Amino acid sequence: MAVLSALRLLFAAFLIVATTAFLRLLYVLPTFAWSRRDPRAKSPKTFPSHMVIVLGSGGHTAEMMSLMREINPTRYKHRTYVMSSGDDFSSSKALEIETRIQSKHNTPQSYTTTPGGEDPITGVWDVKVVPRARKIHQPLYTTLFSSLWCLFGCFRALYEIARDSKAAPGQYPDVIVTNGPATAVIVILAATILKYFALAPVWKMKIVYVESWARVKTLSLSGKVLLKLGICDRFVVQWEALAKIINGPAKRKRVEWHGFLVE
Repeated sequence: MAVLSALRLLFAAFLIVATTAFLRLLYVLPTFAWSRRDPRAKSPKTFPSHMVIVLGSGGHTAEMMSLMREINPTRYKHRTYVMSSGDDFSSSKALEIETRIQSKHNTPQSYTTTPGGEDPITGVWDVKVVPRARKIHQPLYTTLFSSLWCLFGCFRALYEIARDSKAAPGQYPDVIVTNGPATAVIVILAATILKYFALAPVWKMKIVYVESWARVKTLSLSGKVLLKLGICDRFVVQWEALAKIINGPAKRKRVEWHGFLVE
């Protein structure tokens, strides 16, 4: 009898823990939009925001340069660019993106600020480097370990971003924008885990995923993973045909289409 009672107690405890974990997951998922509103925020939002832009190598960064062309630095006063270690291309392009953004709001005599330098009009920008999730030609059986190392690096980067934020000191960024590099998936997972364990508010680090312009009929691997997990607040594709394939006849749209977002 004692053994049976102990088993019943363990089973009841398991049900309570499992139910609590499941309800917490539902609360964190973007599907429940009401749970992701900042109770202290005004509408429309007027105070400075902190944006994180995840850059990838090659085409991903080239597209992100185009996506960021109309960003208003007076609203997004702090912009942080996250990239993988060894990605010199993205590092140079981050400066180019900032040059374009700042040139539209500063006087002709002004100069582009360096990382960490603050301007009264265009705010501040900086760069965070995380371990690469998977190197080119890396064996698949080692990818799990490098991805875990990247995940820990993303936790640290997000902590440092919150610590150093000029828009809201000590608070996590407001939005994370990405268009599909493998590192972005790890950054998004890290942000979601922090919110799941209540280490970050659920209304912070909203995820905006923009699928690559090159994906006409199918999603990229990153896009498939993120859409399946349902952890993006906004999931945007750039081809109407792709949106129709994914959304189908359902009333609730899984992805958004607003035309071509890159030049």
